[in-house]
Amino acid sequence: MYENFRRLLVIYRGARSPFVISQVFLVVSVLLNLAIVALNGTLVNEGVQQGNIQVVIGTAIWMIGLTLVQTVFALGNTFFAVLFAEGTANFLRTSTYRKVQMLSFGNLDRFRTSDLLVRLTSDINNVKLAVLYAVMLLFQAPFMIVAAVLMAIVLLPSMLWLMVVIMAIVSLVLVLLLRGVQQMFLDRQNALDGVNNVLQEALAGVRVVKAFVRERFEMERFASTTSTWFDAALRPAYRIALFVPSLQALVYIGTAALYYFGGQTVLAGTTNLGEIVVFSNVLSMVVVPMAMLAFIVPFLESGEASVGRVFEVLDEQPEIVEPEDAKPIDVSTLRGRIVFENAAFGYRDGTGEVAKLALQGISLTIEPGQTVGFLGATGSGKSTLVNLIPRFYDVVEGRVMIDGVDVRAIPRRQFDQIVGVALQEAVLFSGTVRGNVLFGRPDLDDDVMVAAAHAADAASFIERIPEQYDAPVARRGTNFSGGQRQRLSIARALAAHPPIVILDDSTSALDMATEARVQAAVEELLASSTKLYVAQRISTVLTADQIVLLDAGRQVAVGNHTELLENSPLYREIYESQLGKIEEQSLGANKQTPPSPKTRAAVGGQSTMTRRRLVLRCAAGWSTFSIGAHVLPW
Repeated sequence: MYENFRRLLVIYRGARSPFVISQVFLVVSVLLNLAIVALNGTLVNEGVQQGNIQVVIGTAIWMIGLTLVQTVFALGNTFFAVLFAEGTANFLRTSTYRKVQMLSFGNLDRFRTSDLLVRLTSDINNVKLAVLYAVMLLFQAPFMIVAAVLMAIVLLPSMLWLMVVIMAIVSLVLVLLLRGVQQMFLDRQNALDGVNNVLQEALAGVRVVKAFVRERFEMERFASTTSTWFDAALRPAYRIALFVPSLQALVYIGTAALYYFGGQTVLAGTTNLGEIVVFSNVLSMVVVPMAMLAFIVPFLESGEASVGRVFEVLDEQPEIVEPEDAKPIDVSTLRGRIVFENAAFGYRDGTGEVAKLALQGISLTIEPGQTVGFLGATGSGKSTLVNLIPRFYDVVEGRVMIDGVDVRAIPRRQFDQIVGVALQEAVLFSGTVRGNVLFGRPDLDDDVMVAAAHAADAASFIERIPEQYDAPVARRGTNFSGGQRQRLSIARALAAHPPIVILDDSTSALDMATEARVQAAVEELLASSTKLYVAQRISTVLTADQIVLLDAGRQVAVGNHTELLENSPLYREIYESQLGKIEEQSLGANKQTPPSPKTRAAVGGQSTMTRRRLVLRCAAGWSTFSIGAHVLPW
């Protein structure tokens, strides 16, 4: 029982002194309480019954003094108990957050963000309360019970049977009421996960909800989820609600029984009234600690369930493991040559097994300085493939190499210098523009930051803001448009001038003219770097040295635009679906290179259809075209 708490006490070795000090204060407090109870007998027998006012006054003064001292020690116990509980919660919170930061993409795929938030907040708060009440009351209760029983044996052994009966009944009631409560608390926390998940989705997508007028649907969905959580929370609450009245009833019954049987002994002259009064207080000292146990056990059950959920995160083993023999490589000499050798990858389920391969049979060589585009339908494996390069995931078959070195042999801490990544979702952090652009390399100079911002076409809007690079960034970058967030994300990837740059559909929110300007600037800024573009739009990869076409996790074609247009039916289908029909006569005879990003940027001012026609004509082999009065030769 309470295996998780025992484990927590074993692994949490810091700040033990507050716990020890609190227990010292607790022992002194209980002993003083026993002394006060004993003085009750003196007050009745030697003071009240004898009519001795001096004894009454003297005993009362002693009782008041001891009560004040006992209060000080009780407060000391509470203070150090709070200190220990907060330290435990801080240890768990810090350890869990560190573990989350160490987990790989594969691990995080199995934990929803809302789940982690609940575990880091609500669950750890439950653990803190459980530890607090355990330190304050759990160790106090047994000590008080033992002391009270010993006092009863010495004071009035003839009435000990009554104390034993009441303790047995209280224990039976506690066992019945607490049966299954831990599972109820676990169900409550799991239901709270669901509430947080729905709430997070609704708040993050509130603009989409309003755009599709789905407010009523979201309200009903939230109401349904909260209703489930409400029902799950009520079940343990009903049990807890029975504790206090049940124990109060037992105290009243026990006291009445004591006065009935004890009164008979007083009348018979075998005991005196003072002993009965003291025994009544002793009986309360037995039942009250058991009531304390009844009070804290629900917190312990809730905390046990919660600390188990926290341990689920702490016990999660990162899928990406740093090899013991990993040796740092000289990043300054890296050229950016990437080789996939029969690489295969599959996402793991909850048991850690690969259920289905998402990528298989990938064999590809990317030379240093090349620009390579990855194209395919949604779910074809484009992002998954490039995610293997910086070891966001590890292959299950084959290998991925950078400059002849298996990526699994490269220390993880070096990948921020080797690979610059702009992910599909442009995530910004609250702070400043400067802090976001230099997020990976805060040691870089402002000149590097400005150059990266210009290359990403972000300087055009940054420098219009009064604070410029010190301009504030709201949480998740909500004070910038989608295109601006993407450009800041690209600038962040370019800032360190890495040998390899991955732009994972990171220009999807940009118009074609801006996209072309960004590509041209990236080509100029990182001419020697290997540049990888993952794209949905074929216009993004038209000018790439290689285009890798993926379908259902397989590599179906590799070549430049002209080669694929001629040899790949799937590529041609994608091309025609986005840019229109191709003039057949030009395919076989004229294999000219499509327009460069600089040229596409130059024509960016034209209408979308005009630009598409121009790109189409260039791809089909036209040697020149005119824009107004200007003629641009290819």
